[in-house]
Amino acid sequence: MYKKWWIKYAWHLLAIGLLLVALAGLFVDVMDVDASQYASISMEMWQDGSWLQVMHRHADYLDKPPLLFWSSAASYAVFGLSNWAYKLPSLLAALLGVFAVYQFTRLYYAQATARRAAFILASAVGLLVICNDVRTDTLLLGTSAAAVWQLATYLQNRRWIHLVGAFVFIGLAMLAKGPIGLVMPALAAGTHVALRRDWRDIFRWQWLPGLLLTALVLAPMCWGLYQQFDLHPEKTVNERNGVSGLYFYFWEQSFGRITGENVWKNDTGPLYFTHVYAWAFLPWPLLLLLALWQSLKGLWQKRFRLGTAEEGFAIGGFLLTFVALSLSKYKLPHYIFVTLPWAAVLTARYLDHIVGLADPAPRKWAAGALRLTIGLMCALAALLLFWVFKPQNVLIPVLFLAGLAVFYLLRGDSPEHWVQQGVWASVLALFILNVHFYPQLLPWQSTSAAAHYLKDQRVPPEKVTWYLRHGHAFDFYTRAITHKHENIEEMVEYAGNHPEFYVYTNEEGMGLMQEYGLNFKVEKKFDHYQAALLRPQFLNPATRISSTEPRLLLKVEGLKRVAF
Repeated sequence: MYKKWWIKYAWHLLAIGLLLVALAGLFVDVMDVDASQYASISMEMWQDGSWLQVMHRHADYLDKPPLLFWSSAASYAVFGLSNWAYKLPSLLAALLGVFAVYQFTRLYYAQATARRAAFILASAVGLLVICNDVRTDTLLLGTSAAAVWQLATYLQNRRWIHLVGAFVFIGLAMLAKGPIGLVMPALAAGTHVALRRDWRDIFRWQWLPGLLLTALVLAPMCWGLYQQFDLHPEKTVNERNGVSGLYFYFWEQSFGRITGENVWKNDTGPLYFTHVYAWAFLPWPLLLLLALWQSLKGLWQKRFRLGTAEEGFAIGGFLLTFVALSLSKYKLPHYIFVTLPWAAVLTARYLDHIVGLADPAPRKWAAGALRLTIGLMCALAALLLFWVFKPQNVLIPVLFLAGLAVFYLLRGDSPEHWVQQGVWASVLALFILNVHFYPQLLPWQSTSAAAHYLKDQRVPPEKVTWYLRHGHAFDFYTRAITHKHENIEEMVEYAGNHPEFYVYTNEEGMGLMQEYGLNFKVEKKFDHYQAALLRPQFLNPATRISSTEPRLLLKVEGLKRVAF
């Protein structure tokens, strides 16, 4: 009886599990550097009401487009300033991406394939991680996936509503991350048209009003950039004068990373994103390799020509975008997450392919590859739970061990069972990350820990400063843009005019303050670690303290009296 019940409701229960572990991540503190910076910029936008001209610590900001700031600031306005209000728009964008993948896959494949594609994307570790450690890429992933879905639907039925939807989503994708929001859907649709030899679709006049619609979506941002930067060439922005905000946005920030015009370079090699996928697409990366091989082999056999019932969006959206991003001279792991939806579609359709084969070998390879990654994920989750940080609540290991027993219910030798097993592995892994690991990791981030302490002590933000050391989480959790001291002379002058205030600093800063005669006491000492940069020395409990840096919260009470 229980088996029949489980089979009937398995997908519903897995969806609830994924949603619950994703929701748990909303309440975890934001991490320095990027997520906390974007959270504080959104806070500043909400507090100052400067929606078109983005500011960061009261200075002109020119880096990321404004959609993340707009959506998070709007969320603050509705729900108040909190972790979950900041992260909520990104979680909704991730859900949009999953929905778009389901709807897109349903256009060309069976409903079961579409469901598997949606669950493969929803359970990818990388997607679930960036719903917690929020970047602009979560919004890009959701809106660009929706754009491709709407483009594919329009090319099938020629209805204007889908053309409008496609170019509105392209505009939103560009507001999220820049021109890649147009490039990725264009690569996906262009590949599809080329493989189908539907050359007339390239020159459709309807694309022109569509692009005008995208321009309309971009107009508020462009007006803000023009007013903030292009009208003020005298401004110094990113250590340069005469910077055009429009040129930076439409060319330098994206294409300039390939041409070398962009100042950001980290000399990553062209294969950098291959090892990113090894963890970001868990538990599916080995299946993706098999899927890519099968897709490219099939295209070669068909002489790169698809039939009228086949699609080329997924291979173009994944492979060409992967290659284009790999050419950049500056790469970070989350840049490649825009391709996750199309990796999910390729993997789901590969599972369909091997079911119909007479040779059982591909099925065995696929099942073995997935079981290997599932076993690795569960082992790593257990390591985080029982070794890296000891559980503070006995219920967490009990639930984890009970969760392992659920694999018994998911046993089977079909793509349906394999995907369910992989999804459950992600639920268990993200449960450990969002309920156990991150809540114990983030207290080591002293920029947020110190701000929480000040809030608990009811210290008003105007009485808080920092010197030599800072983190954007400090601004976010003090609920204000914290006053900073550039040098010790400024600190001495400030102490002469303020009878009492608090300073967040390090041991070097405390030594200079003592040398220059400031009267203070140590309010609180923290062992600080950069939470986003995990290293073995920190993860090992025996060497953890040696990998931290002392940070201090000092209460300053003016200058010492000097006797003559």
